[in-house]
Amino acid sequence: MRPERRRFLPGDEVGPFAGSQDDTRAAALGDPIVSDESAAIGALLTNSALRGPSSVELGWKNFAVERRTILPTGEKPELVLDRHFLILWDVHVAEGEIADRGGRFAPYKKYPKTITTCVPGIRPAIRNANRHEVIVGALDADFVDGLDGELDKRLLGSFQSLYGADEPGLRNLLLLLLKESETAGREGTLYADSLMTALAIRLLFASRSERQPADTDVSPLPRRLLRRVLDRMRADLTETVDLATLASETGYSRAHFLRMFRAATGQSPHRYLLELRLAEAQALIASRPIPLIDIAAACGFSSHAHLTTAFRSRFGVTPSAYRRGL
Repeated sequence: MRPERRRFLPGDEVGPFAGSQDDTRAAALGDPIVSDESAAIGALLTNSALRGPSSVELGWKNFAVERRTILPTGEKPELVLDRHFLILWDVHVAEGEIADRGGRFAPYKKYPKTITTCVPGIRPAIRNANRHEVIVGALDADFVDGLDGELDKRLLGSFQSLYGADEPGLRNLLLLLLKESETAGREGTLYADSLMTALAIRLLFASRSERQPADTDVSPLPRRLLRRVLDRMRADLTETVDLATLASETGYSRAHFLRMFRAATGQSPHRYLLELRLAEAQALIASRPIPLIDIAAACGFSSHAHLTTAFRSRFGVTPSAYRRGL
């Protein structure tokens, strides 16, 4: 069973995104104090505070996501960035000013549900005119570059920032990762890894104004390689297997593996693993008088509640009702 969301002490390091900031900002906003947050996101959004838990608490590699409130301030100087950031504007219109290359300020207005991105390099000086509510994701630059090199088609041109763009693909993936963070990583490492990979690939195309190819022309994963991957999944349903591990079983890149696996099975690797866990849980419920909480742990579910939700979604009844009906 995956552990519950861990609470770290201020100053603990969890991957490249961990860090702590002054909790007086949260108190000033009237929000609960949350000490575990992304140092990278905090540096980007100075004078801001969390509006919920941070994914830093889950120890994710390559990515962090947080809800933030940014207070209106004076001028924020230009900043050197070493990650890719996605800012989803939330709740209400955000207004302010941003400097151009000559140092002159021009007004900006960002609307809810639109996306702004910041690429590694120099972020210009800015001024916030009102309180901003945002959802922010930070992607490790080496992770993004690695996926760029794995794509079937080499993308031309350099990264271009998005400025309040309507990008449903990026928005939906960012919100799915936020939900996974705010439910304490309930769906597990493979699910989060797959979403992070999909988000980074979508960003690669959107930042170059390229259309992402459909999966219709992708060849399915060869049968012997598929069998190897499925055997790896079945070996221990309680193990926290990640996307890189499964892809390494085939010799294909992460990006290509995801598309070929779906072409071969009609499902994502995470969904297939969930089906394996549900099938094992169903068999254990039917054959042994084991407490449901122990069955959840034995089949790799994060909790009894997670098993109940997934089981009811798949079979139409709760595990306890299924057991009573046998």
